Amino acid sequence: MSIDSIQSANIDSVKVTNLNNTQPLNTVTKQYPDDAVEISTKTPVKKKSKLKSFAVITGTALATLFASVVLIAKHQHNKISKLYKDKLILSNLAENIEFKEAKTIEDAIKFSKETLGIKNVDNRFTLEALNIANKGLVEVSNANKGKMFMPQTLRFESPKKETNEYIAYVVRSIESKEFGDLVINKNYFDNSFLDKELKEHLYTQEGKKFFDFNAKSEVSSTRYFTDGEFVFLDNDLAQLTKRFYDNPNSVSITDKQKIFYSFLEGCNKSGRKYRSPIEALKKLKETDAEFLKNNNISINIEELSNKTTAEQKRFLMAINKKMFEQKHYKNVVYNIESPTSTIHHEMGHLQDFAENLKTLDLKQWELGSKDYWKNLWKKAKENAKNKKKIENRNSIEEVDNRWGTITRGDYKKLLDDAPEKFKKRYPDLYEFLKNQEIQQTAGKISGYAQVGIGEFIAETYAKMIAKEQLPEDVIALYKKYNGPKITS
Repeated sequence: MSIDSIQSANIDSVKVTNLNNTQPLNTVTKQYPDDAVEISTKTPVKKKSKLKSFAVITGTALATLFASVVLIAKHQHNKISKLYKDKLILSNLAENIEFKEAKTIEDAIKFSKETLGIKNVDNRFTLEALNIANKGLVEVSNANKGKMFMPQTLRFESPKKETNEYIAYVVRSIESKEFGDLVINKNYFDNSFLDKELKEHLYTQEGKKFFDFNAKSEVSSTRYFTDGEFVFLDNDLAQLTKRFYDNPNSVSITDKQKIFYSFLEGCNKSGRKYRSPIEALKKLKETDAEFLKNNNISINIEELSNKTTAEQKRFLMAINKKMFEQKHYKNVVYNIESPTSTIHHEMGHLQDFAENLKTLDLKQWELGSKDYWKNLWKKAKENAKNKKKIENRNSIEEVDNRWGTITRGDYKKLLDDAPEKFKKRYPDLYEFLKNQEIQQTAGKISGYAQVGIGEFIAETYAKMIAKEQLPEDVIALYKKYNGPKITS
């Protein structure tokens, strides 16, 4: 992937485990036996007596059934409560933990267990990988003054599918025994993998170095972005990039990851103006008033706000093209970014699950809730037929309404083919994806923040951990979806 192609790439592709689809509730008609009590019309007294007996029998059966299903619901509620109690544990760590890179894997594992309170740590971890995982978790813990939901297991493995687009993910599916585990991608700690990725980012399609360095270690780009922005590297990133050009083997795993993440985040910055064109046009009006005046360009924000994002984007692109032609460049600076930002993102998911998934799940088994009788009837039918226990305890509509993403083909297909059905099934996700103002607000965070509510929350949470100043509308949207709070 060339430097051009990564401009529009998703900055963070986070793998999450899909929940199984809930089976539709079948309509069941109660059947009575063929030898039911015959009622004589000639003896009204007996008719009344038999009707009374039938009513007593039926009432007793209903009472028994009710008692049975209440016990089922209570058992299910208790079982789910135990799962969350075991898997989502609020830590009470030191308010400020000092992180130092461990020198041995034994010391790194000891830090995970004793300092961070993680019960299970994969013994296949490399030292570099566990140091990064520990560092990211310390940063989140310190931001929350030691009170956060910490994963109970750290795993280190290659992707199960043929994708390497993430450095880590948290298992979301409560049907899985691995629910709540933090998984670190083994491939991101492999030199050959990182060398291949960086060569796609730092060289042109013709195999030439994208950046040229002169004797003073200053950086000049070999070409401009098509949207009229000129790319610069800050000094630290320039030095790392130059070292990689000179000798990839002289660059550590951690530094290669920093280069990789820095370019991805740089492209995220570059693409932000097109994800939220109104915001970009407002800034242009403030910072480039003279250029706009000299070119007879009028930016009417009120009028543009009534246009679609696509129309706003075309208008902005036309201005950028004119700026490029007149060499009135806008600069983008790429700074050093840490791969621990992905750990922050995943911890955002885990805090979100703790605050919201538990509530959604347990609500299904509260007497009188909208899914109570549906879940209960399923369970009763299953028990009656002595079939295998139902694994999917969640209401898929409610849970995926919050954590579904448009990056998954089944959601996109349903939205494209049957938008009204999608809207009925996932009303909040539909609004998030279709509301232009919401989409542009999420786009101020990243392109990936636009694909679903859960990803917007996790992406925003990561920015909050990094202490970035967030726009007011982003904060308001985060609160709307009950994003997890940060203590500090």
